[in-house]
Amino acid sequence: MNIKDLWIGESVRIKTSGKTGRFEGINHQGKARISVDQKILLVAAENLEVLPEKEYFPDINDYLKEQVRQEKIESVKPKIKLNHTLDLHIEKLAPAMQHEGNGRILDFQLEKSEAFIRQAIDHKFPHITIIHGKGQGILKQAIEHQLTLFHQVKITFSKNGGGAIEVWL
Repeated sequence: MNIKDLWIGESVRIKTSGKTGRFEGINHQGKARISVDQKILLVAAENLEVLPEKEYFPDINDYLKEQVRQEKIESVKPKIKLNHTLDLHIEKLAPAMQHEGNGRILDFQLEKSEAFIRQAIDHKFPHITIIHGKGQGILKQAIEHQLTLFHQVKITFSKNGGGAIEVWL
C-alpha cells in the first residue's frame, strides 16, 4: 500500500494488532497517523489495510457514550434514539406524499434534510449519511448545495454508487 494514496478520515486496519481506526495524515518520519480509541498510533504503510466502507462505520451510540464519559456526566439517557442516516426517498420519508407534485415533494425533502443536518450538528455527530437516490440528480444537487450552507461540514463523500452522500462534521 502506498501511504500517499490514503485519504484523511479513511478507515484502516492495523494488520499486526487487528485494531481499526481512521487515517489522520503522515508524520515527519513518513508513518501513518492512525486515530484509534482517541489515541494516535504511528504505523508503517505495509502494516495497514484499507477497510471497505461497510466494514468500519463508527456506531453513533458509542460516540455519544464516549462524549458523556469525557464530560464526566454520570447518566444521560436521550428520550429518542438518534439515527445517523436519513433516507429521502418519499415512500420511506412520507408515504402519504407519494402522489404530490414534484416541487412540493422536493421542498419537503429539503426541509427534512436541513432539520436532520441541524440535529446532527446540535448532537455533535461525527458523520451522517443522506440517501437522496440516483434518479435525475435534482435532489442530489440540491442536497450538495444545502451542505455548502453549513460551515460545520468538513468533507463529503459519494456513497452507494452515487445514491447517497456521507457527510463528516
